[in-house]
This record gives sequence, C-alpha cells and structure tokens, in this order.
Amino acid sequence: MLNGWLGYQTIASRLWARSGFYQSGGAYGFRDQLQDTMGIKFIVPEFMKEQVLKSAAHQFIEGDVEHWWHTETGRGIRTRFSDDLLWLAYVTAEYVRFTGDATILDEKAPYIQGEILQEGQDEIYDFHPKTDYEETIYMHCIRAIDKGINLGNHGLPKIGSGDWNDGFSTVGNKGIRRKYMAWIFPI
Repeated sequence: MLNGWLGYQTIASRLWARSGFYQSGGAYGFRDQLQDTMGIKFIVPEFMKEQVLKSAAHQFIEGDVEHWWHTETGRGIRTRFSDDLLWLAYVTAEYVRFTGDATILDEKAPYIQGEILQEGQDEIYDFHPKTDYEETIYMHCIRAIDKGINLGNHGLPKIGSGDWNDGFSTVGNKGIRRKYMAWIFPI
C-alpha cells in the first residue's frame, strides 16, 4: 500500500480529480494540494514543484491567496484564512531541501487581482484575473510570509479564520483575541 496504492490514490483523487472528502467540487485548494504533494514527494517530487508554481499564480499582489479556485472558470474565493499563506513558503522550502533544486526560487509566476476584503467581510467568491506583473517564487514566498505575520497586541500571531472543521474555524474572523480563548493562551 505505501509503495504504490496510497501514492496513486493521492495523485489520482487529490491532484488530478480533486475529489477528496472535503473537496468534492473539483476545485484546486491552495493549502490542500500543496499538502498533498508533500505526501508523494518520495514518488514524484516534480508534483511539488508544479503545485508551487500553480499555487503562486493564485496569489494576490497583497500577499493573500485564493483559498480555492476552479481553473475552468477562473473563479475562486478570497478569504482571511491565515494558514494558506505559509504553505507556499513551507512546501517551496521542503522542495528545495528534498531535491536540492533551488532553481524553483528563480521561476516566475504572475499574481491575480481582485476586490480587497472589506472590514467585517470574511470572503468573496469572484473572477480574479491574472496580472501582467510577475515575480520570482522567492518573492511570492516573501509576500505570503509578510502577509502571514499578523501579530496582536501581545506580540502573538493572530489566528485568523479558517475552515478547519473544528472550534477554531471562526476564532479569528474579527482579527482580535476572543475573551473565551484566554484560558488557552493566558497572558
């Protein structure tokens, strides 16, 4: 199973069909497919590189990303999800570490553009066209990290929002530390 079937299943259902349990609509998930390539790097490390390039091309110039998108329509969802951002840098660094191929950092990818989320708006589904402006994957990672560094009043990273299917999903929607979280993170 480990040497064949599970790798095949990941490639066929998660990367090609994009039909996993929580992703049945056929969209690419920014975090999801980057995570999936980590599991098959021992079989086909090139999938990591391809997914990094594909994901970087779904990043806004402001540093945030489409949480998921449909390639066929060019439509996707801009969110305040905080964990998506750092997966680009993490998988890129792991690709370089695992393969020794640092040339990925010099590859270029365009950004997308779209309406910036307004105060109190958690997400927007829209068509986000590609810009003519391209930067290296290295700079895409820097923008993602800069956007992801969002510290609160006490110097701790804000949790942001997410779709973690648990109690943390809406903890950070307003960008402030909730009072009921104080028992977990006493300051």
